[in-house]
Amino acid sequence: MAKEKPMDSSELLDILGNQNRRSILRLLSQKPCYVTEISEYIGVSPKAVIDHLEMLEEAGLVESHVDDRRRKYFHISRSLRLEVDVSPYRFGVKSAYPSRCRTKVSYEHVEIDGVDDDVEDLTARLERLEKIKNELSVAQRHVQSRMEEVMQRIEEEADENRARNGDG
Repeated sequence: MAKEKPMDSSELLDILGNQNRRSILRLLSQKPCYVTEISEYIGVSPKAVIDHLEMLEEAGLVESHVDDRRRKYFHISRSLRLEVDVSPYRFGVKSAYPSRCRTKVSYEHVEIDGVDDDVEDLTARLERLEKIKNELSVAQRHVQSRMEEVMQRIEEEADENRARNGDG
């Protein structure tokens, strides 16, 4: 099977910019569904749902399978993280597809265990990873805020230097 190419972040933003597609993904994150279920959930015609699902499938976000009764079910195909950075100093969008890491990953302040065969503590591990994820999110916002403060100070210093030198 060929490795899927990650989708361009701007294309992903275009796809996720539609409320109906976000509603479909929200529903599919809870359980696999067939077209009629999705149609009833978001309140649009089955034809419109099919169009949205085709776009989500082309993007690699949704897959389908047929059950024994020949009913086609849709489900989210893989995890994806999308980050949007908007500030007075930059605009950036990053999408990241999680990699399968079987080794221990260590960062400056966070240590994340690799996958092992011990099934007994999976719930505890999941809770720990969720806590780390939340802490990292808070840390990212904190770092972003500090970066903006520093960039603002640099801008102010540059303005003061230009004013002192008669350039502005």
